[in-house]
Order: sequence, then C-alpha cells, then structure tokens
Amino acid sequence: MPDRLKYPIVVLLAGTLSLPQGSGAHGFLPDEIPMAAGTALRKPVDLPILAASFYNSWTPAHLDIPHQHSVRLRLTNLSDDWHLFALGDDTALRDQDLIHKLMPDLRKDYPNTRLSEPGTTVTLPWRFDREGLFSLRCVRASHQARSEALTIEVSPRAH
Repeated sequence: MPDRLKYPIVVLLAGTLSLPQGSGAHGFLPDEIPMAAGTALRKPVDLPILAASFYNSWTPAHLDIPHQHSVRLRLTNLSDDWHLFALGDDTALRDQDLIHKLMPDLRKDYPNTRLSEPGTTVTLPWRFDREGLFSLRCVRASHQARSEALTIEVSPRAH
C-alpha cells in the first residue's frame, strides 16, 4: 500500500473507533428494536411483570394486552428440556422456524427470543405497539410441530 494512503486510513480507523458504539452496553444494537409483534426493549425501566409458565402447555394459555402497553414477560420453564421461546406473528415465527431447522443446535437469544433452560425463568421486555394476535412458542427445530403457543392479543385501549 502506498504511504500516501496509510495515513488517511489510520486516521479514518482511529476516528471510527473513537465514536460511541451504540448504547454502550449493547454494542451496535439500539435500545428499542421494532419487531413483528411490537418493540423489543433492551434497557427496560421498571416495567410491570406478566408471568406465564410452560410445561407442555402455557399457563395461562392467553394474554390480553392493551395496545402501547410495555411489560416484562416473565417466562418460567417448568419442563425438563431447554426451549427457545420466540414472540411474533405467523410470518416471523415461520421464518425463525426455518432458521432453526437449518441450524437445529442454535441456542441464541434474539431480540424476540429467550433461551430457557429447564427450571429457569427468563424475561422478555416488550412494548406491544402493534395491534393483533401474536404467539409465543418454542422455535427449537425438534419442538416446532408439538410446541403449544401462548396466544397474546393486543387490542386498542378502551377510552
């Protein structure tokens, strides 16, 4: 590489690395991530908790949540197997199903998923800013055909 190019590249690289990277703790990801079923919140404040537990099916099986309501979904895995719980609409969950069929051992949290080991409780901070019917279920490849869904209905706030 010619010397006349080295200095500008070093200055550009140093300048880029000195800029703030995202929100700090989360690298390049923003604190709010729009998704199919609403917005994933990466730095939640003290949000109300909505609890559900899973052992072959969800208890409760259905949640009604007002539009624009922010909560921490607290998901307890009472089963003896690990699950990758994902929140989304039919299209988003279908796409995630495909990812996990192609990579069945993938055990990774995405903004709309939580990896839950047996006997653990995980939280999913979420703002339900999209109206409609959504599902929360395991997208692990071997569980897709038999995983019961927690149905979440987001409807307009009553005035």
